Amino acid sequence: MGRPTEFMNALRDPKGKPLQGTHPADAALRSLWVHVAFADGRVGDAELALFQAVSPGVSRDALLLLIAEDAAKPLDLGALAEALPDADDRQEAFMLASWMVGQDDRLHKAEAKLLAELMRELRL
Repeated sequence: MGRPTEFMNALRDPKGKPLQGTHPADAALRSLWVHVAFADGRVGDAELALFQAVSPGVSRDALLLLIAEDAAKPLDLGALAEALPDADDRQEAFMLASWMVGQDDRLHKAEAKLLAELMRELRL
């Protein structure tokens, strides 16, 4: 199981076991999460709770600050691709992003565009 799947498992059950340890792809995966969450223009309480599942030990206020800082920067899909050299991890990252987009039961145009860019950058 790759790190994107570990992220997805923690996100699927935010009251369960939080993400464990660290991985070189963590910053890029969190940035992906932030940009997917903000693609529709806002981060709701449910999305924030999910983000806490992959950020153990970080306070709500600190998370909000981190999210705002990350959202203010452009998503670096090249960094994500570099952090995930394995083809299976890249596929898992796309599945993670797709799952996150589906959490609000609506596909926004910006979310669809982001998924297309992600697919292209990860060479899927």
